[in-house]
Amino acid sequence: MRVLYLNPFSQEVSGPDESLRTLLGVLIPRGVEPHVVLPAPGPQVPRYEALGARVHIAPLAPLRRELSLNAALYPARLARGAAAVTNLAHRIKADLIHTNMEVLLEGALAASALHLPHVLHYRGNTLDRPKLVFDALVGIWTRCADLVYCVSGATATLFRQRGHRDDKVEVLYNPVNLSAFDAAPASPEVRATLGAQPGQPLIGIVGRINRRKDLETFVGAAAIVAARSPMARFVVVGAEESAVESSYREQVGHLVEELGLTERLTFAGARRDIASVMRALDVFVLTSRHEGFGRVVAEAMAVARPVVVTNEGALPELVGGGTDGLLAPPGDAAGFARQILRLLRDRELSARLGARAAVAARQFNVEVIGERVWTRYRTLVGGRRDAAR
Repeated sequence: MRVLYLNPFSQEVSGPDESLRTLLGVLIPRGVEPHVVLPAPGPQVPRYEALGARVHIAPLAPLRRELSLNAALYPARLARGAAAVTNLAHRIKADLIHTNMEVLLEGALAASALHLPHVLHYRGNTLDRPKLVFDALVGIWTRCADLVYCVSGATATLFRQRGHRDDKVEVLYNPVNLSAFDAAPASPEVRATLGAQPGQPLIGIVGRINRRKDLETFVGAAAIVAARSPMARFVVVGAEESAVESSYREQVGHLVEELGLTERLTFAGARRDIASVMRALDVFVLTSRHEGFGRVVAEAMAVARPVVVTNEGALPELVGGGTDGLLAPPGDAAGFARQILRLLRDRELSARLGARAAVAARQFNVEVIGERVWTRYRTLVGGRRDAAR
């Protein structure tokens, strides 16, 4: 089965790409021949090719939250991208088109033109504002797809509260290769590169250096914890991908200096050994707002790390509403600090939550999720072929 996948970005760090590559690792042995479309060459290309996927470059036009000349030119750019995707899908004789993030409409247009089934992956956050815009977009996404995968129940609510059918909207958690995370060893060397020596508790956040991650709250919580736990060390794992993110990284760096954390907090940059990074942490924290899923939370849970996450968006869903991890209010540095200190002071609680997190992480097992996707692909392709006879 030939499947054409559309990805909107070509970046070093990309959650949608990470999730898709994990999924392809189990879909390819089942019979999927993947063709991946990216808007430009980049670091993801060799990663897809190492899996056996063929990568194509096309002039994709992602939707953006902006009013600018680019927005005015969007219809023309969309038409150009849709034509390129349609020609590519026709040339490779695609059986199905899977748009890997909702900001691309080219896949829907190409699938319609070629009478192919279309799967849309909604990976956005749960903040559906401005409402009128999301009312229109949710309608477009649903009408133009045979199946909408939502990465959490929280994101699926955006569709269901607008009356869209459950048989078309399906919750599909981002997959994690649990066996690979299970195999990751505890490494003093990795801990050292993250800024912690033996006997020093290590608290970390992993993700893009982006304002949505609310790193100010993490840094503020770190300052409070540092005052009460002199041995504690902190790490931010991730990189910036744009000028706006570089400016934000500089702003957060200034805050670290102001709070006297320069010797206690490490900016470790982007890492590919995420399983080893997660196992090196004593506490994993995510202060993001409006996460549609939070892949790094699932990865931390997979190696039995106790987690503290924002009580907003999809994050509470991942930790069972607080039974498999701790919650703190968004933007509340003191609230995050209290939860982190609970875990540092109560080793029994920390171990218990870590064990519960590892059990809960089984719901993200790529083998189970991959089988569900493969079954749906076959049903969609078979149904479209039957209708064409």
